[in-house]
Amino acid sequence: MKSSQRLLIGFAAGIIALVVITIILVFTLGQSKSPVLAENTPQGTVQRYLQAVQNKDFATAYGYLAPPLTPPDITKGPPQTFDFYVNSAQGSSRNTWRASLGKISSSGDTASVEVSIEVFAPNGPFGNAIHTNNITFFLKKSGAGWLITAPLDLYWLY
Repeated sequence: MKSSQRLLIGFAAGIIALVVITIILVFTLGQSKSPVLAENTPQGTVQRYLQAVQNKDFATAYGYLAPPLTPPDITKGPPQTFDFYVNSAQGSSRNTWRASLGKISSSGDTASVEVSIEVFAPNGPFGNAIHTNNITFFLKKSGAGWLITAPLDLYWLY
């Protein structure tokens, strides 16, 4: 084998090694887990709700929502049922997303938690693959914990 071929093979092997190391670092360093917040706080409730939604554990996620108004108030849309809730997640299964907590406000037995949701959805070679939704979750105190009063569906995953 000529020395130029050996040099070329060595150079290609070095590039491949660098690419593999870069990919490993991106996947291991880019997955920092956020600390689990206390469940009896508004931000902890929202965090656990979002984790349940991301894990597609809709029964657990639904448990963090305030019960619907009875009888249903026509001005506020259809009554929130578990089936309606799960159906609102249909179509979002192909999207990946991540959430970041923002401003947290609390006053007595009500609170609001601002969240930025980045939804990753392929939009072709020239489309923007990241869509950011800024959502404010509204909560009310319920016993020792908190329940989400709005939003009651998963529209922000689209």
